[in-house]
Amino acid sequence: MKDDDKNTQQMIEALFARLDEWGAKYAAELASVRTDLEEIRKDIRGLQKGQDELRAGQEELRAAAAELRAGQQDLRKGYEQLRNDLNTGLRRVAGKIEILNDNMLTMKADIRDLEVRVEKLESERLP
Repeated sequence: MKDDDKNTQQMIEALFARLDEWGAKYAAELASVRTDLEEIRKDIRGLQKGQDELRAGQEELRAAAAELRAGQQDLRKGYEQLRNDLNTGLRRVAGKIEILNDNMLTMKADIRDLEVRVEKLESERLP
């Protein structure tokens, strides 16, 4: 029976040794998985931080776009006002040019009348 006990003891020791090997192997693998998991968590936190920065940047872009739209509206209003003022001014200038043209025609007609009268007077003086 002592031989059976010895064999049993050896088998138990071999079994425990194998279990220790497996335990060490799985403990190392578990440590590796935990390390990888921690790296993944750090990466996720970095991605979340980057995502938050992108969101903040997106909000800044939206605000800038709203300012640009407001500026465009102001420019359109200013353009319309300038256009109206310019049209009004051009109508006034056109009216003044028309008056000057009428005055010029009247003066030319008066000059022609005077020239005819001068020619008539000159022809009467000449014997």
